[in-house]
Amino acid sequence: MDLEQLTKHQIILLTLLVSFVTSIVTGIVTVSLMDQAPASVTQTINRIVEHTVEKVVPSDLTAAVTTEKTVVVKEDDLTAQTIGKVQQSVIRITTADNPDALLARGVVVGKGLAITDRHALVASGAQQFQAILNSGERVPLSLVGGTSTIAVAVLGTTTLPVAPIGNVSKVQLGQSVIRIGGLGSDRVAVGVIAQLPGGDHQKFIESSVSSPTPGSVLFTLFGEVIGIMTSDALAASTDDSVYSTIEPNVLSF
Repeated sequence: MDLEQLTKHQIILLTLLVSFVTSIVTGIVTVSLMDQAPASVTQTINRIVEHTVEKVVPSDLTAAVTTEKTVVVKEDDLTAQTIGKVQQSVIRITTADNPDALLARGVVVGKGLAITDRHALVASGAQQFQAILNSGERVPLSLVGGTSTIAVAVLGTTTLPVAPIGNVSKVQLGQSVIRIGGLGSDRVAVGVIAQLPGGDHQKFIESSVSSPTPGSVLFTLFGEVIGIMTSDALAASTDDSVYSTIEPNVLSF
């Protein structure tokens, strides 16, 4: 057959046939070469294909399916959740010689570090102390620093959750707070801020909830420590409702 005698339609059909056969042959050769290629080459080619697929996905596809949802949390639910969380950071302190006599409560505010009422521990005359964790486990506890009112102690464990120290300057009158204390099991009370530091209560924060237990901890509803019951605080109020504020640098020793 003379190619010069072919019509235009016949030339087009012949071109399509040649292209089709060429593509099939190319595919067969490519598959054969891939089967014989080293694993590293195959992995590289696969990565290129994967990245190419990722790039051809429209960039605004994620934005199209993103939705905003407002969650309303009741204060009662938030209070219960916070209490359950901060209980893991609150400890009971006894002496090593008399492990059944509770001296004070305390709270973990750093990795392996807790704060408590200094006077309660010093007045015991003991040299070695124990911390009873929320789980009931007992670990050694030793004083390492702090202020004249608040003692900083090292715990024999660093796995306890840390309760952050709150900024008292941002606390407002009437704001809800949680107190955890008690000589035996945890005793919890919920109240409000009655008076802020300043004036007669220069270093204290007053709440509507009282506690006679040294080292009892005052929290915000978000689990931040803003006060601790100390001997100075107990002496400053007739109804045990005044707590010592915690200086931000209390752990600097």
